[in-house]
Amino acid sequence: MAKDSGIYTEISMLRPGFHVHALSNLRINDFLDLRFTPGIAFGGVREINYVVSKPSSSIKPEDIPVKVESNFLEFPLLLKYKSSRQNNFRPFVIGGINARLDLAATKKTWGRSGKEDNLVLLKPFDLNYELGVGTDFYLKEFKFAIEIKYSVGMRNVLRTSIEKHGETIVPDPEDAIYTNAIESLFSRMFLITLHFE
Repeated sequence: MAKDSGIYTEISMLRPGFHVHALSNLRINDFLDLRFTPGIAFGGVREINYVVSKPSSSIKPEDIPVKVESNFLEFPLLLKYKSSRQNNFRPFVIGGINARLDLAATKKTWGRSGKEDNLVLLKPFDLNYELGVGTDFYLKEFKFAIEIKYSVGMRNVLRTSIEKHGETIVPDPEDAIYTNAIESLFSRMFLITLHFE
């Protein structure tokens, strides 16, 4: 909630998406790998709900919830620390940074009427740190791994203005309340990844 706005916001629903990545791996030693896994993520949707604690006609019931979609280009650079191999299993921990470019955010404008309009806009670029665990399974023909990561955004991705051709664009006053009611937005993601090597 923005200070003294009388409007509370919450992410009322998260809809999962999926991601596809290429994998490049540099083996540093028997226990440590450096991984670069560029790829694309599709279909993540946040639904933002607004609750008015003071009388107000500015929030229109038909606009709620506000849906914010994201499709990312991702560029993770990660360190993978592996244990000793136990038969055909090898647990590991993994962590690093992930630069994300939100393709959906680059073409959105404020408003209600068009396909590219939305009442809440996000900044296109985000930088995340990621931590996770997983296990490698050594099969006869290939190596399979399952990995669970937690990704945390380090930048406030709420967009309050757009610079276009040297001009600063802000939402119309009747639309600005949806942005102004939010103090900040930071990304939080749980990722379940399957690797085939």
